[in-house]
Amino acid sequence: MLSDLIREFDQLSDELLLAVRRGDESEIDLIDKQIQPLTRRIFDVDARSHSEIMAQIGFFNRLAMMNCEDDFSVRRYTAMMSRLFMRYLESGSEQKFMRSRVGQVCLDQGYDPSVQELVLDSIPERVAVIGLDYRYIYCNQRNAEFHNMQPSDFIGKHMLDVIDQKRFQSRAKPRIDQCFGGACISYTYEVSDAHGRLFEVHCRMTPLTGPDNVVCGAVLVLNMQPMFARMAQ
Repeated sequence: MLSDLIREFDQLSDELLLAVRRGDESEIDLIDKQIQPLTRRIFDVDARSHSEIMAQIGFFNRLAMMNCEDDFSVRRYTAMMSRLFMRYLESGSEQKFMRSRVGQVCLDQGYDPSVQELVLDSIPERVAVIGLDYRYIYCNQRNAEFHNMQPSDFIGKHMLDVIDQKRFQSRAKPRIDQCFGGACISYTYEVSDAHGRLFEVHCRMTPLTGPDNVVCGAVLVLNMQPMFARMAQ
């Protein structure tokens, strides 16, 4: 079913491109009205295998990259990728039952966290998942707090929007590129938070793999140890 829906989407996309080239506004409007509900149907599919899961996540990653010049679209599609990622971290009826009980307060407030997300938000480590386009797919509460932001603020953002270009080019990118190549990376550095407190950070990068061990991102876990308070200027 999922593959059929994706093929239908690709066919509609080809037809839309032809309509745009012809300047056929009525055809463009007709196809647009079909594409948006179809995108939602693809998102709502409950994938039954590992390959289907990665195909589903990969579909929205492809949409994000195709619309890379539209920040709203990038954030929308990467947010959907993040929600799929968290959806499939769950497995079994027992965890679904726990989710309904543990997350009841959040559900009442209109938010639907998974058990794993609640756990990741409670651990002391900072956790993030980065896609191959260097954009955030997931960020836990601890990592968001370090940057004085909300977890939702990260979804779809490029790493350059969070750390400066010098740190990205000299420290983060070379290592995360190795991780995208399949290597598990571990290194230590020092950093200060928004309040001037200095920390030693131990960063572990683990490849996020899909079917046939194809890497589709990286999982970052950062353990922070306080060093000393920076003197006020």
